[in-house]
Amino acid sequence: MENNEELEEDQEQNDEFEDEETLREIVAPGEVLTEDINNFIPGRGAILNKKRDKIISVIIGLKQIKKNYINVIPLRGFYTPQIGDKVVGIVVDKNPVKYKCDINTKYSGILKIKNTIKRNPTDRMRGNSRESEIPEKLFIGDAIVGKIIAADRLNSPEITLVGKYLGRKTGGIIIQIDSQKVPRIIGRNGSMIKMLKNLTNCNIFVAQNGRIWVKGIDIKHERLLIEGIYKIENEAHTTGLTDRMEVFIKEEIERRGIE
Repeated sequence: MENNEELEEDQEQNDEFEDEETLREIVAPGEVLTEDINNFIPGRGAILNKKRDKIISVIIGLKQIKKNYINVIPLRGFYTPQIGDKVVGIVVDKNPVKYKCDINTKYSGILKIKNTIKRNPTDRMRGNSRESEIPEKLFIGDAIVGKIIAADRLNSPEITLVGKYLGRKTGGIIIQIDSQKVPRIIGRNGSMIKMLKNLTNCNIFVAQNGRIWVKGIDIKHERLLIEGIYKIENEAHTTGLTDRMEVFIKEEIERRGIE
């Protein structure tokens, strides 16, 4: 996993991570989200009432309007794998045909050997008609960035390392937050994660399973970034968070004498 900056740019452009138009209004089960059923559709955490003339919440969470969908984002909850999600995992077991990875779900993620194969583009440059197929060699304890390719309620989710920017991560620190708070760490159009990265001089990848990989130039920068991430998690329901975090990081850099 060499090009961390490109991986972050890919993440910043991922629509699933954006919390655009998320209101800081906490709603309760049964609370009316809108009566405008002509222009809005119930999304996650929302349903039509019995008369089908209002959209109401079914959980406690934050009201979110995304295009014509009204969602309710849970304040806290378990990660549920969805096909296409990027996840940070830890290899916990292996055999000749597959790896088992802890991806912060009830069941371990399954990574088949065929889904670790990386093609070598230099073969074509050398005139070979076919590219080499090179399996990614992993060991127990290795950290990986993968993508969910199969998921349901009854079986272990299946992941792949085949794809742009996917694969084994080296060095750095992995922390975990509530997966429901991931959009706040990313920020609108990637605003929060860009600010954190630039001010702390750290590489950072936030996965949809609530795992965050951090790698800085030294432990001081990494520690400051991690403290900032946990502060965002605790204050995710508040307004003006990006501006407050920028002030916090700058003040801490000066107070701690970090260069």
